[in-house]
Amino acid sequence: MKAIFIKYKKPIIITLSVIVLQLWFGFDPKFSIINIIWLFV
Repeated sequence: MKAIFIKYKKPIIITLSVIVLQLWFGFDPKFSIINIIWLFV
């Protein structure tokens, strides 16, 4: 489990931060799509 977390640490942190920002500022589909695309590039 720890090895998986270390391998995917950056995507996990980015995903969590995007979710927190969405909750904080209200949901913005365009913003979330851009971040998801950027995450997988």
